[in-house]
Amino acid sequence: MQVTKNDLSFNHTTLDYQALHRTAVIAFAHTRNEIERYLHETHEIGRTNFSSTAGYILKEAEQLAVVAETLHTLEEGLTREELEIVNKPEVAKEVSK
Repeated sequence: MQVTKNDLSFNHTTLDYQALHRTAVIAFAHTRNEIERYLHETHEIGRTNFSSTAGYILKEAEQLAVVAETLHTLEEGLTREELEIVNKPEVAKEVSK
């Protein structure tokens, strides 16, 4: 069962913009919830390993920055006529022998 309009054909890829947006929303919610969970852990009675928790929060915060920027761009991209994909690795051309 295909739940998106993503498609991988022989030499063509179709990306479903709405699926990309939904993925960013899910990632944003997950990352935000992880930060909230770690913050809650720092308030638990007897919790003393703040250094370890701080490292986890830092990692999640860095991920949240990427997710939030991507989500914002996808939402604002709905009002733009053109879409450009960047940072896609080049596909090596086969050399005929």
